[in-house]
Amino acid sequence: MTRKLVCQVDQVPKDGMKVFDLDDSKRVLILNSNESFYACQSFCPHQEVCLEEGLFDGEVLTCHQHLWQWKVETGEPIGLAEESLETYRVEVEEGQIYIHS
Repeated sequence: MTRKLVCQVDQVPKDGMKVFDLDDSKRVLILNSNESFYACQSFCPHQEVCLEEGLFDGEVLTCHQHLWQWKVETGEPIGLAEESLETYRVEVEEGQIYIHS
């Protein structure tokens, strides 16, 4: 596994989310839930809709187009979703967010 710097902690809104481009042309969605950070693929596996445009309640991420939902901690599908999200292990160190991929 490779550890990659994604962003600074203060770049992700409190109880919100933001997409970041990585060097290898991969995009990752970072979610902030009460200062706990999670990372997953940035597009819905259903029809490649940008998940940053969806809804996040601190535990569940919902795609705004077809209402697929996932638990952000595990990427596990719930409700209508038929596929899991690819998730990444997050590490926060000295105000910086890293993922392991």
